[in-house]
This record gives sequence, structure tokens and C-alpha cells, in this order.
Amino acid sequence: MKSNIFLLFVSIVLLTSCGKQSSDYQRLQDQNDSLRNAKLELQKEVDGYFSAMNQIEQNIEKIKTTESSISIQPVGQELDEDSRSKINEDLAYLNEMLQSNKDELARLKAKLKKSAFKSTELERTITRLTQLLEEESTKISLLETQLAEKDSLITQLNSTVDDMGKNIENLSTENKEKQVKISEQDQAIHTAWYVFGTKKELKEQKIITSDGLFSPQRVLQGDFNKNYFVRIDARNTKSIPLYSTRAKILTNHPKSSYTLEKQNGNFVLLIVNPSDFWSVSKYLVIEVD
Repeated sequence: MKSNIFLLFVSIVLLTSCGKQSSDYQRLQDQNDSLRNAKLELQKEVDGYFSAMNQIEQNIEKIKTTESSISIQPVGQELDEDSRSKINEDLAYLNEMLQSNKDELARLKAKLKKSAFKSTELERTITRLTQLLEEESTKISLLETQLAEKDSLITQLNSTVDDMGKNIENLSTENKEKQVKISEQDQAIHTAWYVFGTKKELKEQKIITSDGLFSPQRVLQGDFNKNYFVRIDARNTKSIPLYSTRAKILTNHPKSSYTLEKQNGNFVLLIVNPSDFWSVSKYLVIEVD
């Protein structure tokens, strides 16, 4: 009987001990699973950081490559429409990529701040990438400034060229007007008028007049008919046929500057020194029969 009681007691102790070991094992197993899951989550988080940063570094290289391909020609060389369109598209692409990567870095930084995972190297990498993006942002801003300055200078140059063109046109017009005026003045200076006719004809045109029978004859002193005269260029007129066997010059002209000679029986006025001949009067009146 005692023997049976002892066996029963031992069995109870063994069962109790086994149950306790099983409970501890389960608890340890649960802790191990939890740690393994935490490790996996942490590894996933770290992988996410480095994957994002690797992508950002690749994007920075793309930004640099695109920057180096942008060619803004020197001032004075206008960009054609296709080149300008390409540059604008590249700059828009660069700005969009820069902003996207800045936003991604800001997200990583905020996430790392809240995370239980701490890594000085990771924080340094984020800082380095942020600086690189700022440097590229400065380069892009410089390209945009150069393009804007080029546009401004070209606009100024075009305006200057237009103004110069207008000034040249105005000067050309003024020059033509001056030339016309000079030509007119030159013609006026060297224009002379002559007329020949009988005494009766000259009197009818009021070219010669006399107040009475014994009054001296006066030439070109009344309201004479200027339309009766022939207009000539005094420089080029060297001879005037008079178609008459008698001729008398009534206006004052230096004797040494002309001669009256007969050709084929009629007189011809030969002007040997035009400047002297017309120096006293620009009007020449000759009385013929």
C-alpha cells in the first residue's frame, strides 16, 4: 500500500515538472520567434534605407549626365526652336528629379528619426546625399540663370540692332533728303534764264520798258513775264543760237566772257567763261531782228 502511494507521488512530481518545462520552452520559443521577426523587420527597414539611397545616388548621376549634355551657346548665337525646346525639357526634368529625390531624403530622415534603429553611418550618408542634391540644384539654377541672361542679352541686342536699323534708315532718309536739297540748291545756284526776241516782242512781255520817247530803255525792271524765258544750266550751256543776222545783248555780262559769232549767216552767242558771264546777272536778254 505504501509502495503504491510512493509511486503515485513520484508520478505527480514528474508530471508537474514536465508541464513546467513545456511551459518554459513555449515561452522561450515565443521570445525567439519575436526576436527573429523583429530582426527580419529591422533588416527589411535597413534594406529599404540603402535601397532608397542607392536609387538616389543613381539619380544624382543621371542629373549630372543630363546637366553636362545641356549646351547653352555663347551670347550672340541665338538658339533655334528645337534646341531651346530641348533645353527647357531637360531643365524641367532635372528640377522634377531634384525635388523628388529631396522629398525622398526628407522621408528617410524623418523615418530614421522615429526608428529604433540608429546608425551614424546611415545618417552621414543621408547628409552627404542631401549636400550633393543641393550642389546639383545650384548648378541647375546657374544654367537657368545663364539661359535667362542669354535671352535678356539677345533681346537687348535685337533691340539695339532694331534701333540701329531705324537710325540707319532715318539717316539714309535724311541723307537722301539732304542730297535732294543740295541738288536743288545746286541747280538753283547754277540755273540761268535767257530770252531773245525783237524789240516789239520783248516789250510785249514787259522785258524791256521805256517811260517816254526820249526816256532810256530799261531791262528787267518791271513786272516782266518770267515764263517767256528759257531755263538752262549755266555750267553746261556754252552756246545759244540766235537765228538772226543782228543781235544785241541788253543785260550786263563781262565782255571778256563771251563772243557773238556768225555761223551760216546767223549769230550764235558763245560763252567762253560761264562763271564770269553769269556773275553779274542770271538773266540774259538779247534783242534780235
